[in-house]
Amino acid sequence: MNQALRQLATQRKTPLTEYTLQCEYGQLAGIEALLGQFAGKIVSSDYQASVRLRVALPFAHVNVFSTKLADFSRGSLQLLAIEE
Repeated sequence: MNQALRQLATQRKTPLTEYTLQCEYGQLAGIEALLGQFAGKIVSSDYQASVRLRVALPFAHVNVFSTKLADFSRGSLQLLAIEE
């Protein structure tokens, strides 16, 4: 049994930090692509006049993701901390 346990593939779990982000519909595909590059994901979305996203990212990638997000949006988008 111990040998079988050693042969099992292990998967490292990285804790994610959640933020909100509000964007236009035309920016959504770019944001999804950026999240994919940084092991992030969309936790929830609310589609109204604009799109409000709740996104999760590994904490180690937040600063670089934020910089890339600002570059992508020409400074119009930023991650907002979730106040609970």
